[in-house]
Parts: sequence; C-alpha cells; structure tokens
Amino acid sequence: MNFVIIFIVTAILQFFTPWWTVALIPFMIAAWRPTTSFQSFFTGFLAIALLWFLYGLYLHINSLGSMSNKIAEIFSLPNGILLLIVTTILGGLVGGLAGLSGYFVRKTVA
Repeated sequence: MNFVIIFIVTAILQFFTPWWTVALIPFMIAAWRPTTSFQSFFTGFLAIALLWFLYGLYLHINSLGSMSNKIAEIFSLPNGILLLIVTTILGGLVGGLAGLSGYFVRKTVA
C-alpha cells in the first residue's frame, strides 16, 4: 500500500513542485506508516524508480529519442536509453534513501 501511495502522490506533485519532492513523499510515508527498514528502502526505491522510468520512457518515445539522445551527449553517454537507465537508478536511490530516513526518524522519535 505504501508503494501505491508514494507512486500516486509523487506523480501528482511532480507536475506542480520541484524534483526533490521525490525525497519528501517517501520520507513522510515511511515515517507515517510503519514497516521494516528493508521495506521502507525498497518501497521508496521501486516507487520512484518506476515513476521516473515511465515518465522518461514517455518523453523518449514522444520525442522519438531525439531529446534524450541530445541530453545523453551532454553527459557523454552513448544513447538516450542509457540516460534513462541512469536517471531511473538515481531517482530510485533518492526515493529509497528518503524512505529509509523516514523509517529511522520514526524509530528515533517513537
């Protein structure tokens, strides 16, 4: 259930708020709804990684790969698909570490 909440709330807020909202939502959900440390990290990681992957894939397909390929060139990556994979992993790590931080804050306070 935490996965669905993180995914939907973050997807909605990404239209109106800065990128770092992907760290706020998993943190708040993990602090609010109790789970284990592994589940907190894994849920935050998967929700944000899937969200960023799907949105990045949508942008890649919509622009026929031209936009992501040009951005990949800036970072010296061979193609846009590798850029999509790298951003998916980075976004997942941000979400996972935020969820884990929320878990530890809950454990510290409670």
